Amino acid sequence: MFGIFELTQADPKSLSERALKLSEEAGELAQAVLSVTKAPGSEYKNHSLADVREEAVDAAIVALSVLAHASSSKEEFQAELDRLMGEKCAKWQEKVSG
Repeated sequence: MFGIFELTQADPKSLSERALKLSEEAGELAQAVLSVTKAPGSEYKNHSLADVREEAVDAAIVALSVLAHASSSKEEFQAELDRLMGEKCAKWQEKVSG
């Protein structure tokens, strides 16, 4: 089974195309959230929390593909993913801990 790095290498999209795709996926996630939360003008779309989960995963996969595209090897991709997730989660933890 291919992982994110391998799938990214097999896909001919450019870095710019991946970034634009991420914007598209973020928009689809936003639409699903607006629908689920019954935001004015969005109720008719009838999205469910399952749709929110699916769109969140789509956005996460594309975001990881951007990271993979910006990495020179699978090892660099994994190391940067681990490092950056650790750093970013630590910052988040500081904010929620006050």
